[in-house]
Amino acid sequence: MTAANPIALVEVRPGRRRTATPTVDVAGVRWPAYKLHAVLLAVLVALFAFALTGSGAVVAWVSASVLLATWWGERIWLAHRD
Repeated sequence: MTAANPIALVEVRPGRRRTATPTVDVAGVRWPAYKLHAVLLAVLVALFAFALTGSGAVVAWVSASVLLATWWGERIWLAHRD
């Protein structure tokens, strides 16, 4: 059995320049801003969904969907924003 070469598993794009991701300090720890946006938006949507439906299951599904959509949407947008 042979071991995998970790260097061979890394994809390198020499022509692509990486831009800095905006960060926010949360309790002394630097978070990417898209993570904070996702969490805050999910909390707001959860409060709104609970006020409308009163159902914990609906709140969980809706807030989780909003969190994931915001998190990955902003992350992908920042990655392609050159």
